[in-house]
Amino acid sequence: MGLKHKLKKWTKAELLDSTQAEAILKYERQGIGTKYFRGLVGLALLIIFGGLAMVIASNWAEIPGSVKLTVHFLLNAAVAYAIWQGKLRDNYWLREGASFIFAALNLTLIVLIGQVFQLNGTVESASLLWLLISSPFLFIFGESRMIAILWLVGFLTTTALNLEDLIAGLDISMAEKNSLFLCLSSLVPSLLLLSAMSPHFKALRPEWQHSYLVTGTSLFIIGGLFASFAWYGDSDNLRREFAEYYLLPTVLFAGWAALLYGLGRFITSSTYKTLCRFAAFACISGLIAVLPFRPEIDTFATVHFVLFAALIGYFAIPLSLHGLVTISILLVTLRLFAFYIELTGPMFAMGIGMIVTGIILLVALRFALKIDKKIKQKLFGGEA
Repeated sequence: MGLKHKLKKWTKAELLDSTQAEAILKYERQGIGTKYFRGLVGLALLIIFGGLAMVIASNWAEIPGSVKLTVHFLLNAAVAYAIWQGKLRDNYWLREGASFIFAALNLTLIVLIGQVFQLNGTVESASLLWLLISSPFLFIFGESRMIAILWLVGFLTTTALNLEDLIAGLDISMAEKNSLFLCLSSLVPSLLLLSAMSPHFKALRPEWQHSYLVTGTSLFIIGGLFASFAWYGDSDNLRREFAEYYLLPTVLFAGWAALLYGLGRFITSSTYKTLCRFAAFACISGLIAVLPFRPEIDTFATVHFVLFAALIGYFAIPLSLHGLVTISILLVTLRLFAFYIELTGPMFAMGIGMIVTGIILLVALRFALKIDKKIKQKLFGGEA
């Protein structure tokens, strides 16, 4: 929907008067030319850098390794100087943009050193080295959400790769490896969420704190949803995999659930209290998935998914996260539709079956949209 249509809608809803709407429209139209100009400048620079990259790539084998490294080190030094100048001049975009480029250059420098000296490095060691080199600069100079997200992506990727590689090298049984990986990986979302609740962290780096909060909560959401698919697994195989070690993940998830729910009772912030309770229920969702003595009923996968998706919407309401409520309703709708596909798989392969299935999906989405509007009108006093 364009700005003009939105302004008409807001004026009709008495959120703005006609004078304000006209002033907003006039202001935005004045900036259109500048936006187009900046976009074309960015396109021109992209073409130039693309051309340079092609020239360098075509002659890459002919360039001596010492020249490659010297140029790259000088480039890193120049970007580091730009970061420092951005800090001294209090130039937000120079500092943040240069920090992002510096982190990217560190990664390419690691790859280049490995190529020039023919090192038999691994992706795991390269990502770990990148994290160790880049983290101090990003923590000291990076304040934006862009830098926080960059670091979190690097941290999560490095942790996953190195954790798997480290555990794979241990001289223990597969059951012990699975239990150990499950235990250590479950620490990540909890630690991110608990770190984000630190008032000192919020005062020092508010954008980082928000990114930690969103990432930790998102990991709990993803984990809770994907735990439902464990119902499709073979419980006999689960018993063989974990054997006597199944108590370890069971105690772990139960312990996290109790800790997070108990912490929520003592926290004064209503937002943190709600997130702690939601995280506790997500741990219970994971706990159900790893129980080796559960019944083998595939339908429970749908029930588990739908209940947890509904729980997401329930906890999104006190946080006034309208979009998350909509996502919750859509997840429930799509999961029920997927269950219908599971039941009527052979019919879906026929032309008539596909037509009927498509009509059912349209009706289901229409029904979900109506439910979403009614819920928001009742809880939030209008459409979101």
